[in-house]
Amino acid sequence: VCSSDPAKCTEDGRLPDANERMPHLRNVFYRMGMTDQEIIALSGAHTLGRAHSDRSGFEDKAWTVNPLTFDNAYFVELLAKNNPALLRLNSDEALLDEEQMMEIVKLYAENKDKFFEDYSAAHLKLSELGCSL
Repeated sequence: VCSSDPAKCTEDGRLPDANERMPHLRNVFYRMGMTDQEIIALSGAHTLGRAHSDRSGFEDKAWTVNPLTFDNAYFVELLAKNNPALLRLNSDEALLDEEQMMEIVKLYAENKDKFFEDYSAAHLKLSELGCSL
C-alpha cells in the first residue's frame, strides 16, 4: 500500500505519472521516505531502455543515444538541447524546474561515480521497501 488515500496513488501503485512534474513526484516518493536527491538519482534509471508505445502510451524512443549502457548520459542529455530523437517526459523535465534540483542533475552529468554511488543507495532503499523498478 503506497498511501492511506488510494486516490493519491498511481494506478498500479508503484511509479509516478510521467505526465506530471515535481509536486506529483514528491507526493509519490516522499511517502516512501525518499529525498529530492534520491528522486533524481532514481530518475537516472532512464539511462537504460526505452519507452514502448504499446505498453506506455509514449513514443517508442530511448532517453539516451546508447540505451543499453548504464551511465550518466540521462543527465547529460537532460541538460543538452532537446534532441528530437530522444524521449523527454514531463517527469524528466521536472528535474530542471528548481535550481536546487538542477544542481544535482548537473552534478550527476559531470560526475558519473557520484551518480553511481547515489543511485546504488537510492535503489537499495527502494528495493528494501519492496518496490520494484
